Amino acid sequence: MKKKIVRTASIALAAALSLSVCASAFVSDGTNNNVTTSVLPDSADNAVLNWATSVGPLFSGSPLAIVNDKIYYVDGDKIKRIDKDTGVIDSVYGKRAGTNSYAIQPVTYADGMLFSAFNGGVQAFDADTLESLWVYKDSTGGQAVSPIYYNDGCIYTGFCNYNSAKDDHYVCIDVKDEDPDKTDEEKSAKWIFTNTSGFYWAGAYAADNYIVLGMENAKENTVDPARIVTLDKDSGNVIGTEYTVGGCVRSSISYDKDTDAYYFTSNGGYLYKATIDDKGKFTGLDSISLDGASTSTPTVLNGRAYVGVNGSGWGDYKGSAIAVIDLDSFEIAYKAETKGYPQTSGLGVVNENGYNYVYFTENASAGAIRYVKDKKGVTEVLDAQIVNGKKTAPSLFTPTGAQAQYAIADLVADENGTIFFKNDSGYIMAVGSEVEKLVAENTVTVCKEGEAYNAPDMKVYAVLKNGVEKDVTDYVTIDDTALTADDEFVTVTYKYGMYRDKTSEGAENKTGVAVSPVETIIDVKVLAAEDYDSVKAVEKLIDALDEITLDSENDIKEARAAYDALGDLKEYVGNADILTAAEKKLEELKTPSSSSEAESSVSSSETSSESAVSSANSEDTSSATSSAAEPTNSADTSKAADSSSKTANNAGAANPNTGATAGVCVAGLALLIGGALTASRKRK
Repeated sequence: MKKKIVRTASIALAAALSLSVCASAFVSDGTNNNVTTSVLPDSADNAVLNWATSVGPLFSGSPLAIVNDKIYYVDGDKIKRIDKDTGVIDSVYGKRAGTNSYAIQPVTYADGMLFSAFNGGVQAFDADTLESLWVYKDSTGGQAVSPIYYNDGCIYTGFCNYNSAKDDHYVCIDVKDEDPDKTDEEKSAKWIFTNTSGFYWAGAYAADNYIVLGMENAKENTVDPARIVTLDKDSGNVIGTEYTVGGCVRSSISYDKDTDAYYFTSNGGYLYKATIDDKGKFTGLDSISLDGASTSTPTVLNGRAYVGVNGSGWGDYKGSAIAVIDLDSFEIAYKAETKGYPQTSGLGVVNENGYNYVYFTENASAGAIRYVKDKKGVTEVLDAQIVNGKKTAPSLFTPTGAQAQYAIADLVADENGTIFFKNDSGYIMAVGSEVEKLVAENTVTVCKEGEAYNAPDMKVYAVLKNGVEKDVTDYVTIDDTALTADDEFVTVTYKYGMYRDKTSEGAENKTGVAVSPVETIIDVKVLAAEDYDSVKAVEKLIDALDEITLDSENDIKEARAAYDALGDLKEYVGNADILTAAEKKLEELKTPSSSSEAESSVSSSETSSESAVSSANSEDTSSATSSAAEPTNSADTSKAADSSSKTANNAGAANPNTGATAGVCVAGLALLIGGALTASRKRK
């Protein structure tokens, strides 16, 4: 039985099912326009669930924020982080000053700090240590369901005492930690804006001198309808006000520089476009009906806006859709129907062919990731799946089993094109690009009979279909079975991912498809123990030829004699090129340079007797050099040089072997328990 040495980690998995709470989603990226430049998977056939980590029971965890190589999320009274490549939860966490009724907003990162809202307050943490820096507690309290927006040293967020007569606050807080010695330092708001009906999922956008903000209406109080305002950044005073034509503003304000306009939605079923001058005064407010409620912050990309729209009910395929709006005409170009309400904001990217790809999760039983493929002029769903005779938005990935649940959290992506999200199952998941091939570098190609394959400097990379190359060396499992003379190659196998979708032309995807492992082959020559030791002894002699001087001559001659004595084994010496280079260097040191010959000529014109002595010495030296340098067999040298380009050696010569099969960079940790990457050897 083979013994495996596994360098990996494992996670616990749990099963759960439930309905979702109703919530909005938002990602803070300055413009509130959730667009990435990473290359994302563009179909189910090249997307794989890399890992899924359970962070608790149903509804556990908040939407996600990525900072460097970590994913941050809220879990009850804690702020936690998880490694984005492996899905392993960090043992270090931050202690929050409160909890949330609904953890529906991610933390916000800026200036080395994380900002997390709890019911009635906001807390700042050091992003590295997760130690508390300060705490703000609002006088009216309320649910913290508004996103935290950062701009120019301040954060902005609001609270909501839902269905209450209280005046709710939207606050601006300077983020500076005035007292570094205190972790519970009480902060005060720079200014407070009051609205009777509060701020439910509504988020601001900050321009140079003002912020733009939407809000709820006052329920039964028609004197205070839903509206959008501009507020002075320094004082919070109202500059301008425009009233919505229907429903509360439950999205953030998204700014698009190409149209120099601000976009938002309402739960009354409208998309709005506002124009504002440099002083914060409204110059226009247009709206179009979406024929369904929307809480999506619009994703604006290349003259199009994308929002999720609710249908006629909570059943499957009841008219919920991704609406595509052409901004030139300010009309709906088409809708891509979805199984459930895409209540989140879209994650957008432009692919190499100029198409906009915009991804949403849907608030339906499985919580699939769906997308639209679109560009200017398109008027119908591309790559549609046909369900009940309807053209629906194609699915990129569908959670199954324990991970299947309603989803209301925004998607976020890293620089490698991996999409991260959570749903109501209590799992955080990573969906990445499929692997095209494995590449092994710094391999060992000459092995010793009776010993296991060993390449201590070997690196293995997974080359993804999106072009990203990921180091997966840490997941190597080396088979310690002894090699025999019959072994001609070893196989590196990468068992990655958990499962995936597979497209069916025109129909719904096949879900829960197992991910196949990928391999690359390393050609090896297994030598008898005595021959192997002889080759390594010669390589050691050659490696000892460090700085070449005239005193190195005997060492070089010894290495050359040992090398030539190997006979047919010379082709397995991996550093023969070093020996050849050393011999060449020695010849250069022993042969006078042209400048030395010129000086000798000048000296001879002055003293003929000295010239004669010099000439005689020169002839003696030349003769000695010729006799001391042993002849080099050109065929052997060529063969050795060719061998050195193919064989890994102690001098660092590398032989990258690129297999024709593929793999992914990060394994689903539930599968990695059994070994993620296996180096084994095969027979003829």
